Amino acid sequence: MKQFCFVLSSLLVSVLSFGQILTNDGLDFSMNSEAYEQPSMTTVEDILDRYGSFKGAVLNMNRDEHIILRAWDGFDKTEARKILKERKDQWKLDHADEIEARKQARMQQTGGCDCWIEPDASYNQITVDDMYYTAGAGEFVDFSTPPIQIDFDFELYGIVYNSFYLNSKGSVSFDNYTIDWTPEEFPVTTDEVAQIAGFWADSDYTTSGEIYYKVTQEEVYINFVDVGYYNDNTELLNSYQIVITSDDSGALPDGANTQMCYLDMNWAHGDVGGSAGCCGDSPATVGMDAAPDFGPYLQFGRFNTLDDTYNGPQGTGPGNDDGVNWLDYRIFNMDASEDSENINPFPTGSLGCDTLFMCLGNTYDINMSFLGPEPNQMITVETNDLVGWDYELTDGETANITGLFTALPENVGLNEINITATDDGAPTGVTELTVVIEVLNIELPDLVLEGNTAICAGGEVEITAAGAFDEIIWSNGAEGNTNTYTFGGTFFVTGYLDQCTVVEEFYVDQSPYFLPDVEVDPPSVCPGQTTVAIVDSLEQEGYNIYEWEGDWNGLGGEVVGTIGEAGAELTAGVFRLLVTDEDGCQGQRVFIIETVGSYIPEATVEPFCDGIPNEVSFDGGYSSPEEGTFYVYMSSNEDSGWGGSYMELIINGTDSYILTSSAGFTQFDFDIAAGDEMELIFYEDANIDSDVLSVTVYNCGYENGIELSDLAPGTILLTAADCEASPAVGSWNCLSGPEPWSFSNTDEYDTDFFPTGYGLYEICFTEETCAQDYCYDVEITEEPSVTLSTANDVLCNGETTTVFADVIDIGGTAGLNWSAPGDDDVFQNDFSFSNATTYNASVVITNGCGTATASLPLYSQYTPEPELEDESLCDGGEVYLDPTSPDTPDLEFEWFIDGDLIPGEIAEEYTAVSTGEFCVEVSNQCGQGEACALITIVGEIPSPLESMTVDCIGDGTAAIVPELPDGYTVVWPDGSTDINWEVADGSSYDGTEICMDYTDPYGCETNTVCTYLYIGLPPTIDAEPILEDGDFLTMCPEVEYDFDLSAQTWNGTAYQDGAGEYEWWVECQDTTIYFGDPQDAMTVVSSMLNQQCWEYGITLVGSAINPCAVGGIRQEWEVLVDYCELTIPNVFTPDYGDDMNESFYITGLEVYEDVYMRIYDRWGKLVYTSNAYDNEDAWRPNNDETGTFWYTMLLPENGREYKGAVTILRD
Repeated sequence: MKQFCFVLSSLLVSVLSFGQILTNDGLDFSMNSEAYEQPSMTTVEDILDRYGSFKGAVLNMNRDEHIILRAWDGFDKTEARKILKERKDQWKLDHADEIEARKQARMQQTGGCDCWIEPDASYNQITVDDMYYTAGAGEFVDFSTPPIQIDFDFELYGIVYNSFYLNSKGSVSFDNYTIDWTPEEFPVTTDEVAQIAGFWADSDYTTSGEIYYKVTQEEVYINFVDVGYYNDNTELLNSYQIVITSDDSGALPDGANTQMCYLDMNWAHGDVGGSAGCCGDSPATVGMDAAPDFGPYLQFGRFNTLDDTYNGPQGTGPGNDDGVNWLDYRIFNMDASEDSENINPFPTGSLGCDTLFMCLGNTYDINMSFLGPEPNQMITVETNDLVGWDYELTDGETANITGLFTALPENVGLNEINITATDDGAPTGVTELTVVIEVLNIELPDLVLEGNTAICAGGEVEITAAGAFDEIIWSNGAEGNTNTYTFGGTFFVTGYLDQCTVVEEFYVDQSPYFLPDVEVDPPSVCPGQTTVAIVDSLEQEGYNIYEWEGDWNGLGGEVVGTIGEAGAELTAGVFRLLVTDEDGCQGQRVFIIETVGSYIPEATVEPFCDGIPNEVSFDGGYSSPEEGTFYVYMSSNEDSGWGGSYMELIINGTDSYILTSSAGFTQFDFDIAAGDEMELIFYEDANIDSDVLSVTVYNCGYENGIELSDLAPGTILLTAADCEASPAVGSWNCLSGPEPWSFSNTDEYDTDFFPTGYGLYEICFTEETCAQDYCYDVEITEEPSVTLSTANDVLCNGETTTVFADVIDIGGTAGLNWSAPGDDDVFQNDFSFSNATTYNASVVITNGCGTATASLPLYSQYTPEPELEDESLCDGGEVYLDPTSPDTPDLEFEWFIDGDLIPGEIAEEYTAVSTGEFCVEVSNQCGQGEACALITIVGEIPSPLESMTVDCIGDGTAAIVPELPDGYTVVWPDGSTDINWEVADGSSYDGTEICMDYTDPYGCETNTVCTYLYIGLPPTIDAEPILEDGDFLTMCPEVEYDFDLSAQTWNGTAYQDGAGEYEWWVECQDTTIYFGDPQDAMTVVSSMLNQQCWEYGITLVGSAINPCAVGGIRQEWEVLVDYCELTIPNVFTPDYGDDMNESFYITGLEVYEDVYMRIYDRWGKLVYTSNAYDNEDAWRPNNDETGTFWYTMLLPENGREYKGAVTILRD
């Protein structure tokens, strides 16, 4: 980004204007009245009296009064800070929408060519704790901070500083602080403090306004945001920024180390010497000063009016004052490090800081003057010629260039306007400005605003911006084609298309509340009566909604009912009527309905206790008083009240009071007396429409109301007090009491009443105007006394007794208050009771002279009827026996067990821990009763379930039946509680452990017992080997024999292999031998059998077992164990002409397996070998061998080895 600046010798100043410039052209800032100088009170008492309270003084005092009050020993600084903080917080809450809108508008001025930097969380905010130095009005108004250190060197006119002060009057100072609310012209200043004056004026931060600052390694940023002016004015606000940097920072353009940046500037002068933010004798100063008064300085102007007039940097008064709006959105960039003999001319306008983009038809207006900071210098101005650039030049002490650049098809592209201003100083000062304009070949559409720009109090308006733009942004930061406004003011909207913009400014006119006309007939009423209020019939057609509110601001009054919509029945008091028309606009009227009739004071006649008085006096009643109250009610149809307008009340020319209002209704009251003179003066704030303000005055009571509207500055009321002493007239009468009696005056309230005896007199005064009675009791007596007595204080079984009160009450005025259920104000009461109790019958006797009390205890007893119930006692538990409830003190107890007295047991209750019959005898003065109870200990029971439950029916179901005594309860696995459990789905529970919880009838204990559930049939077997009846099996030694039961079990749907358990054993004579690890099949060899049984018959038994066949399904085999001798031939004759002895056949070899055979010839040669020799494939030599052969044979099953010779013979 390229910035365009101009050089002023060693002091560099660039004046840049940014954002949308909002002017007040055509506004009239002439004053309707002279600036008001608020008179000051000279003592603390006068100040507090004038403002009504400490809070009122803190919020409304002027500077002189602030000084006096802060010096007072009773000044509560903490409370004052609290009051000011609450005021500021409430104002921010009430104006939150406007504050946010202003912030969004500031955010629009952040970035690009704009200089404003919106403070964020990295900034420090000046709080009351930072207001270290104070003067004048003190904190929040006239203050400075302690020195704030910086980490770089800041050079001002050749002097280096490393700290600065922030001053509430709009400046940054060095070496010292400055608090001066009367700005002065540089370089001659009273404080002679080096400073940079962003806007030296009488700022006020009481309600609106904050100061922020941020210190970095190379820069300091200081922001004065939404600052109001003295004395606590907030309708006009200023926002501006000061930046100081090191020489090497680079944060500011063209080597500058100081910048002053302005947003919307709206006020120029405080209330001291000025009014409504302008036009006083101490205009605001903008510039910088090295100090003292002979040092270098730079001043941009003295600002005193609310327009954009600029008359140069020096001088004040007509023709010299500058308008504060001239500062709107300007930037001053300065190299403040050195002084210069001649300062270059500086411009009063801006040409922007970068290339300006324009679309066809856009125009760019330049109206700029060049000022010579030194007096009497002549300045000449020059520029170049361009297509579409029309201009006029004027030379002089103030040189001027006025021109208009128009974007045309002929100048599409880059255009450069150069402006040079030269003064005749020594050396010559030259300022050169350049603006670069790029004309785009784009035609901009129109930005058209639609919507009603008038808004009434309490309403809102929606504005629509139409046009073919890339983006539309409103001045409050909202984006889009529509935006809603809830308050009035001047706003703008910008349409963006490519790099071009169209800005449209518009004004939302917010109307105030209007005043409905209310007619009240009659205008005043007697106490307790009502009147009718109705809106003028000519106005009723304009309103849709009527809201009547009584007791407005807590000042009394009731809306008894409504009459249609436009009328209401009301009592005396203060009321508000809020009306709303069809457009949603609202109006209001606050009015008072007075009370008529004489004033009768509230009076209570104290009792006479020291004898009969000579007289009883009544005074203080009047129809018009000698002393009274002057009421002033300030009303406004604006929620913000009277704004800067206020009134001054002067009583008797000496006592002065300032009356302000920040709400719709505010009440003041002042003590006056006959002969006082009151003057009410109105001071107008030009920013508040006086048509929405009204005043109601009541002079010495509510009968003389005066309503003041159409207020104009100056005296609006001059009147004498309407207080004059007139008696309250009517009539007195005595309605009851000892005779004779009399009054000194029966026709006026002020009178003396003359009683003649002890007693209670009721006397009444009837007021003449409203015929209302005011009645009083006159009691003449002495302190009373009382005692109680009765014939029988013990009452059996509901008997009744009478209690008598013996009373001494000389005046007969006392009241008797008996304890319930006795009747009051009688001398005797009957008492009886439906239950046993000790009752304290009591009475309190009271008259105006004192109180006495008496009490008497009564004892109600009933023949005891004790009750006990039989109970079962859990093992280790206890039973609490309570025969009577509730227990009463009259009862006596004796306890027995199994007929025997339990020694020492006389308590109301007994705890049993064992089995037995327990009895109790209960007695009192009215008789005796007895009760007994049998207590039983609950014991353990046998297990109610077997370890296994078997169902062998074969249908897939089962039932589990526990053995339990009566009264026990059970819970089964599925949550059922029937005593017997029917298992409908055997497949879910078969072969599982089933657990049951069971509880005794008395809940003593819950136990769990489990059983294994089996559902099925006995197993079946198909045993092998199969022997015919009577057959037996011969077993050879060490030969394995297989036996298989082939058992099967029913699973509910089919048979499956196997049984649950097996047993195998052999029976021999009286010996039974069981085999370990029994399975479905068994392999048996002779070594497993007792050899002693071989010579006898052995029975081998296999048994398949399950829960349905616990004895097993058996198979028996009869077995003989034989030695199984082999017959080995010594000769065989193969091929001998018959089938006999054809091979080496060994009788008995069939029972053996895996027989090893080796055969050798007579020379020892191996001719045959086999590891599985059997008779099926016996050895038969070939090739006609004959002769003798040798053999060796091994039986692996028993380890026997055979050797021998065999001869082969052939035919």
